[in-house]
Amino acid sequence: MKRIVVGASAAGLTAAEALRRRGWGGDLTLIGEEPHPPCDRPPLSKQILPGVWKPERVTLRSLQDLVRLEAELRFGQRATALDVEGGQVRLGNGESIGFDGLIIATGVTPRHLPDSDLAGVHVLRTLDDALGLRAALLTGPRVVVVGAGFLGTEVAAAARTMGLEVTVVEPEPVPVRRPFGDRMGALVADLHRDHGTRLRCGTPVCRLRGAGGRVTGVELGDGTTLSAEVVVLALGSTPATHWLAGSSLRLRDGVECDALCRAAPGICAAGESPPGTTRTSAPACDWNTA
Repeated sequence: MKRIVVGASAAGLTAAEALRRRGWGGDLTLIGEEPHPPCDRPPLSKQILPGVWKPERVTLRSLQDLVRLEAELRFGQRATALDVEGGQVRLGNGESIGFDGLIIATGVTPRHLPDSDLAGVHVLRTLDDALGLRAALLTGPRVVVVGAGFLGTEVAAAARTMGLEVTVVEPEPVPVRRPFGDRMGALVADLHRDHGTRLRCGTPVCRLRGAGGRVTGVELGDGTTLSAEVVVLALGSTPATHWLAGSSLRLRDGVECDALCRAAPGICAAGESPPGTTRTSAPACDWNTA
């Protein structure tokens, strides 16, 4: 009897711990795409990016805690396919691991723009993303942040504390409009302007410009181009369910589940739940009935 948890962020780690607390004493494997132990994501933009914390401070559990989990830890391994009927998870190295119980906790992946592979274009989701972006910011570049939600405004604030020239581009008329509305968004805009951030709200991005494989700027919908050596894409995210394509699971902006997080017999999902999904946000799977 073997249980597998795919996804080693907060939801996956918590699910694995819950299995042990509820008495599962059999084989347990925790698979995570990132090479690091599970880390807390909110501090990546708030503390790691401006250099307030050292990287090791964002780890969710100590090495001793992970050892006590008595699980096979497969960090730095990416799940690429799921065979529901055969009970197999395929990894990026070609290996397949069998299971009789599976928890899917692969979270989300950042949205990109065309030409996002240009050098100097960054997203911020993982610890390596944060460290790579910080290293780029330390070179003193002109920075354009595309997107003025929570993440975009936090990145802009961190870059300004480093004394950098920062412009935020947002198609909405004010930052953070969707969660807070126009009035609060206007206050946030004033706060960022007071700290020297340039805002281009109400203006969509047309495309990224580059030369020699490196980003040189951002072309806006009004025809203007903002020069930049670093561009940060903070465009939201989509569920990381690409590896489940063709698996027979129901996918609709996430993994569709019942009230107990069950996606199929013996398979549950847990984690972030975008609006409009039927996936719940905590691992409540009952393995006796899954």
